[in-house]
Amino acid sequence: MPYCPKCDMEFVEGITVCSDCGGPLYESEEAGKAALKKEREAALPQELDPAGLIEPDEAGEETEEAAGAAKSAGLGQRSKRELPVSTVYVKKSQRYEDMKSSASAFLLMGCAALAAALLCVTGILPISGTTRIIFSLVLAVMGLVCLIVCIKTRKEASVMQKEAAEETAATEKLVTWFLTAHSADAIDQKLAEEALAAGDDLKEYTPEELSLKRYGLIQDYLITEKDLPDQTYVDLLCEEIYNRMFGQE
Repeated sequence: MPYCPKCDMEFVEGITVCSDCGGPLYESEEAGKAALKKEREAALPQELDPAGLIEPDEAGEETEEAAGAAKSAGLGQRSKRELPVSTVYVKKSQRYEDMKSSASAFLLMGCAALAAALLCVTGILPISGTTRIIFSLVLAVMGLVCLIVCIKTRKEASVMQKEAAEETAATEKLVTWFLTAHSADAIDQKLAEEALAAGDDLKEYTPEELSLKRYGLIQDYLITEKDLPDQTYVDLLCEEIYNRMFGQE
């Protein structure tokens, strides 16, 4: 199966570019790892001697001292999965709730500031002279600004509420489609076939490894069958689908 050595991920047939790092895929895991090893070995001399000041030895191979230096410096050491920095998808329903909370907070601050300004003007607060006038004006301006922001935020929240309802319906439709088109048994059967082709046994996988394999296959199906452009939204769908398919295993 197509394989990305940088991300240590396998893809369904027909995929030629890794959805995580954008790198090319190889026809098998062995070919991908061999190509990655060759690439790292070729890059190691440049990492050790970027200025080209060290003469290569007669055999043209890296010396043990250079290898030790590279190991000490941590050069060429990379994690098994070099995933790109990804933000977490925030549901529009959550953004709507945040907007409502912000509007309420601005309303509270605005009313409090106007009430304090009124107390200054009426002389209830023990402030006199020019200080009272300035303080009253500042509080009044603050209160009006907070109320204006509150009104604006509520209007935006009203629009977001409609978008959140549409997104919730679209998400539920995608999840229902996936659960209809694919079953938990079919997912595990596909993984078992891939493991057998790679000379592995699915039963030997740890629960964490099995979960990652399932998650990755669900992600591949969503990307290839629905062509969803937002990776963070795909992750959200994967999590929802996984929980419904396999529960809290």
